[in-house]
Amino acid sequence: MHRVPALLVLLALAGAGALAVAAPGEPLPEIVIEGRHEGPRMWTVRKGDHTLWILGTISPLPRRMEWQPDAVRAVLRQVQEVVPAWPSYGIGANPLTALRVYIEWRRLQKPPDNLPLRATLPAPLYARVEALKERYDPKDKKLEQMRPMLAARQLTARVLDAAGLAQHNEVQQTVLQLARAQGVRVHQDKLRIEDPVDVLKDVSSTTLDREVACLDSVVTLLEHDIGPMQQRAQAWALGDVETLRQLPYAADRSTCLTAVSSSERVRSLVQRAQDDWLIAIEDGLNRNTGTLAVQSMDRLLGEHGALATLRARGYSVEGP
Repeated sequence: MHRVPALLVLLALAGAGALAVAAPGEPLPEIVIEGRHEGPRMWTVRKGDHTLWILGTISPLPRRMEWQPDAVRAVLRQVQEVVPAWPSYGIGANPLTALRVYIEWRRLQKPPDNLPLRATLPAPLYARVEALKERYDPKDKKLEQMRPMLAARQLTARVLDAAGLAQHNEVQQTVLQLARAQGVRVHQDKLRIEDPVDVLKDVSSTTLDREVACLDSVVTLLEHDIGPMQQRAQAWALGDVETLRQLPYAADRSTCLTAVSSSERVRSLVQRAQDDWLIAIEDGLNRNTGTLAVQSMDRLLGEHGALATLRARGYSVEGP
């Protein structure tokens, strides 16, 4: 079953600066990371003799990168609990609710007024979308029948693949597998979605101008800003946190975030998921002598990031 928060994959499109990709007609240079890499060192947060280790992750990462989690294995021998970056999501066990969610999800796939993309977009933007499609996936026949924000996701997947980048972040999954193999408890709260059908309806009712603005920002990103994504992916693999700090993350996310979370219900859902992580790691610090947490770099770094929040709450925070 698809979940509403999965739509927020659009947010992973963001965080690029101003380094251009290859000129039209030239092959897109693919990022290649040779050898095995551990990624950046972990941050340590301390309260008395209790320690929290935080592993920062990013997406996308190099598709062919071979991650070596020796440091994570060593930390897992010292902890009693692992906290993933996001909670799991639940809509209850009522089969009627599940059916209604499925029906509403299928309805969400359809473009506004069932019009093709050509009729939905301004002509200049449609021409740019077509240029990307012809360059990276000329045989794609489905894009024309997608709503703008889902077309943005489809285009992104194709261009990132050509750049040697993988959207799916396997780092956290590896951490959780290692934790379970070593008998370490995984603390993953379940975020209960009380009104999943209404949440999907809220997303479905996203205004066309917001969806078009989202697609426009994504197309601009794919036309000009893949380079910083590649730089950030390489910096993570090589453990270069200073470069990660210098490359912006969130500036280009706001347009698509506004599009998919324009309702109070969806905004509240996302905020609850973010707040629950901070609650879980502070709880872990209080209960355990050792806790390991995973979180995306863009939520960790910066003056409003989680690390700054933990410092402001009086914890000792050390790291790369």
